[in-house]
Amino acid sequence: MAIETTVLDFQLSNTFEEYEAHMNAPEQQAMFKEMGVKTFYIGKSIEEPTRATVMFQGPKNVLYDIFMDPQTKSVVEASGHIYEGTKI
Repeated sequence: MAIETTVLDFQLSNTFEEYEAHMNAPEQQAMFKEMGVKTFYIGKSIEEPTRATVMFQGPKNVLYDIFMDPQTKSVVEASGHIYEGTKI
């Protein structure tokens, strides 16, 4: 199975600390593990504190497909991630 690294750059609707806490919560980590995805970087923009960059590793296209699927939009946005304008 091919593994790829996906980098997401996006705006937040909450604080970076709230977003990071959501991403590191046990239930969120369990979901990632089930999908075969690892989060190995969560960073805040120094110039724009409401902007974050996250790096994931997982099976080819799994993260891209999640972010492109309108059905998962509410799950993604529950973390504080603003869907519109996300750079993949």
